Formats: sequence, structure tokens, C-alpha cells
Amino acid sequence: MHSPPLLLLPPDPSLIPAYRAALLAADPSLDVTGYSRELDDAQLARIEVVLGWRLPPGLAPRLPRLRWVCSIAAGVEKLLVPELPPQVPVSRIVDPDQALGMAQHVALMVLRHARALPLYEQQQQVRSWARHPKAAARHRVAILGFGEVGRAIAEPLRALGFAVEGWRRDSGPLHALLARSDIVVNTLPLTPATQGLLDAGCWAAMPRGGYFINVARGGHVDEAALIAAVQSGQLAGAALDVQQTEPLPPDDPLWAVPGILITPHIAAQSSLETVAAQFVAGLRCLQRGEPLPHPVDRTRGY
Repeated sequence: MHSPPLLLLPPDPSLIPAYRAALLAADPSLDVTGYSRELDDAQLARIEVVLGWRLPPGLAPRLPRLRWVCSIAAGVEKLLVPELPPQVPVSRIVDPDQALGMAQHVALMVLRHARALPLYEQQQQVRSWARHPKAAARHRVAILGFGEVGRAIAEPLRALGFAVEGWRRDSGPLHALLARSDIVVNTLPLTPATQGLLDAGCWAAMPRGGYFINVARGGHVDEAALIAAVQSGQLAGAALDVQQTEPLPPDDPLWAVPGILITPHIAAQSSLETVAAQFVAGLRCLQRGEPLPHPVDRTRGY
């Protein structure tokens, strides 16, 4: 069966060889082209399928034969560009290990805050052996976005004794939940409705000394308001695995705020083998005219 020409756009161009190798290991007949700005219109005109992280501006109109866009990640907002024709279906990779990775990362950050590890790390720097007795941490944790990933995060937190409450956009007023939450974890999809959702009003609604963990997208957060909330003490701090600008520039003010921990979008990463296997399975569905696995509702953005 003819293999539709595939354009590969991973988050970093240096990953193209690794992705290509995994794809060809899953199906040696694949016709794979790694994206570069040097590709001309004739080369792009033959492309029928895109597997990637984002569509650069101006690329979609240069793909007249495009039949399917598959996201290598759970988030798809960087692929849902206005230039993408409405009839082109979009789907995504769903990696069960990704939800596990998210759960492990969030549990680590929740425990790090709840058990005051930053305080003890600071004490070690000055060789201070000082104890701060306290009862077992029983913080109230709100998880924004309670789909597959949100539920996976909730399970170990509840087992560790935390009171967990999930929130969807139809769950009721967000500020009411924030007011009764000591720790807020963001796993929401980034859509026009959630862009900039977490703003100064949200931080003000939380109890003083609250903590914020973001493993979704930087676009959800008013970062200037977050910095102000941490510097004022309204928030004790934040753990940001995602930021509005990635990679985070060396001069970005987030780096230097005491209490804000930056990690480089590593909470969970799909394995290349999983991406390749699910892509090939989706390609078979496309070729047979069957529904694609894990389709994206483009009107909702996820």
C-alpha cells in the first residue's frame, strides 16, 4: 500500500534523525521528510501527512495535498493554526507513560513544597542543623483540568494524604475552588478560552502562602502577575515546567525569583517508540478510511 509522504516537525530540529529512525523501525516503507526552511514548494506539495509539534507560520498553505496532522504530544494548540484548512483532521498521541510521568513530577513538586524542602536546602547552604517540627502535610490540592492526566495526578496525591479536588471549565466558579486550595496544579489544555486564565485575580483568590504548579502550557499564566504574587508573599512559590517562551531566555525575570523553580518542559515526554507505533496505527486507519485514533475537536482545541 502506498505510504503517504510524511513531513516530520519535532520540537527541536536536532531530534529529526531520532524520530526518523523510530518511525522507520516501526514501518520501513514510510516516506519521511524532515522539515527545514530550505524545502521548496515542489517538495512540500507532495506532503500528505504531518507528524509534529507545531506548524510554522505560512507552512500550511504550502501543503496542498495535506490529509492529516498528528501531534506528537498531548497538547495540539501549536498545530491548530488559522491557516490549516478546516477539513484536515487532527489527532494526537496518547502515551500512558506520559500520564505517569506527569503524576510523578507533580507529586515530587507537591511534596517538595509541603515538606518544606527548599527551607532545608537553604539551611544546608549555611550549615544550619535546625528542625521545624510540623504535623504531616495535609494540604488541599486543586487540579485544573481533570481528564486522563489530571486523574492520574490525583491518585498518588490522595494516597499520600492530600485532599484533592478536580476542576473542569463546567465545574463552577474557579475562584471559589482556588479560595479553598493550598496548592493549585494546572493541566488544562491551552485554548482561546483558557489563554491567560491564571491571572492576578486567581493568585489573590488563593489563601496566602499558596503554591502553584504548572505542567500544562505557559500561555495559561500571566507571568508578571505570578512574579508579583510570589514576591509579595501571597504565593509561597511556584514550580513551572512550562513557560510562555520556550526555551526560556537567559534574561527572563522568572529565572531570578526566589521561590520559583524552573524546569525545561520535562515533566513527561512520550517515548519515540510510542509515537512511532501510534502514528503508524493512525496511518493505517487513514489509508483504510477508518476513524483516526485520538481525534482532536478543533472547535474546542483538544
